Amino acid sequence: MPPSMEYNSVLEHIRALPMIAKPEVFGLHENADITKDNNETNALLFGVLITQTNIVAGGAGEGAEGGGVVDMTRDIMERMPQLYDVVAVAEKYPVLYYNSMNTVLKQELIRYNRLLAVVKRTLHGVHLAAQGLAIMSAELEECNNAFVKGIVPDAWMAKSYPSMKPLGSYVTDFLSR
Repeated sequence: MPPSMEYNSVLEHIRALPMIAKPEVFGLHENADITKDNNETNALLFGVLITQTNIVAGGAGEGAEGGGVVDMTRDIMERMPQLYDVVAVAEKYPVLYYNSMNTVLKQELIRYNRLLAVVKRTLHGVHLAAQGLAIMSAELEECNNAFVKGIVPDAWMAKSYPSMKPLGSYVTDFLSR
């Protein structure tokens, strides 16, 4: 409370308050301030990324959703490996009590195959839909929008390992794994 309720005293008290309130004022832990700063930074960088990819995708007379996405999906599809034969790997590296890494290998191959199947399915669907050869479902539209923005689609991230990389770096990392 201000020392006096006179207009000038109240105004002076208000001007003395900090411009940015600490999280404790709202009953939050001080880590909430770090989370807020991280979210603001991510929003800023996401906005910059959207601006950059629209400029890049819009070059050479191609629309952001037209030829650029078709070429990009074709390029990524050509680089995708085949699904791993989990049965053949399990025969070559049987699950034994003394070698637990074979269990991990089998589990990772199953997870990788799930992700690879989603990536291939959505890439193929967006590739056809961007050419007008298939119907754009809600999932494919979300993937298309993510490709235009240069981010990893949610459909991929639902089956993926944790990653905060943009689309190009994610695909490179995914293929190297």
